[in-house]
Amino acid sequence: MGFRKIFFVIFAVLTMVSCSDDDSIDYHYELLPIEEALVPEVFEYGQLYDITVKYNLPEDCYTNSDILYEYDEDARNVAVISLVIDSNDCETIDLEQELIFRVHALQASPYIFRFWQGDDDNGEPIYLIVEVPVINISNQKASEIERTHTKM
Repeated sequence: MGFRKIFFVIFAVLTMVSCSDDDSIDYHYELLPIEEALVPEVFEYGQLYDITVKYNLPEDCYTNSDILYEYDEDARNVAVISLVIDSNDCETIDLEQELIFRVHALQASPYIFRFWQGDDDNGEPIYLIVEVPVINISNQKASEIERTHTKM
């Protein structure tokens, strides 16, 4: 539900700000489903981590714009925001893309990422949910870390 509110606000602001000239390019923003997310198995408190999301550009009129990173209580909702040029000349390309964003692990509780994968038939969001535990090396003995993490 939060995605719709943010998407509506972004769309409303862009609509009000856009020019009404005849030679202007018409465009809108759209959320693209995340196909896959590459997330570390564990975060160490205070460290920075790269998270990679994979998504598809369905047509050549789509281009990635930004990542939507929304706090929702203990969870983080993540989606790709794409700029879409309104044109009748768009060609289907179905091109896989990657987008990387950084997370600074500054909470002691686990991070719960909800990667948006579209909406179901009832218009409810579908998420790929990934939980990442946070450890604090300075306050945790090595034996505790070994007990909670298995070696490969």
